[in-house]
Amino acid sequence: MRALTFLVDMRSSHPDFRLFDEASGISRERVYHVNILENGTTVMLGRLRGDLDRARQLIEDRLDVLGLSISGDGDEGGLVYIHTRPPSEIRRFLKLPREHEVFFDFPVEGTRDGKLRVVMVGETNEVLQEALEDIPAEIDVTVERISPYLEHSANVMPTLTDRQREVLDVALELGYYNVPRRATHHDIAEQLGLTVGTVSEHLQKVEARVFGALFD
Repeated sequence: MRALTFLVDMRSSHPDFRLFDEASGISRERVYHVNILENGTTVMLGRLRGDLDRARQLIEDRLDVLGLSISGDGDEGGLVYIHTRPPSEIRRFLKLPREHEVFFDFPVEGTRDGKLRVVMVGETNEVLQEALEDIPAEIDVTVERISPYLEHSANVMPTLTDRQREVLDVALELGYYNVPRRATHHDIAEQLGLTVGTVSEHLQKVEARVFGALFD
């Protein structure tokens, strides 16, 4: 099995994506489940972090939101259930597993700048490439990597602390794990306002969890 990891960004064409960028103070940590109903609407279960009262107000103001439930305390974040009428490009994107021999690996992780990091799984690179080419043009996609699918990898992210996830997100965005490597601990530290030693410590803990999961 093969896994294609890519970033999805619709902030330029879909206002809802701008609700979860750094400027908003609300982050979309992950999406646990998404389901398309027969009438074309979708229901989603995810997790938000930040001011939940503000998140509720911003989301309820959207005309395409048909139902909303947010549970959680204070600024620690909480679960969000949304019933919405999505634009056609998102519906087409979510229907890719119905039209190609692929599936999305949940949970889908959010990045600190409001994007979604999606892992799409298929039997071969060719199958994944065909599905990738069918993603609507309105959706900005940045491919990060294609690799073997590791069944334990998806279980690692929920075990990381918020700071570890933040450091890992920036490391991935800057190309720290690219070959050849495009960023250093100093670059990551500068982006986050941390010391190089702190970044190094967090990445060592992240990598220990990843390798621990692989060989557990």
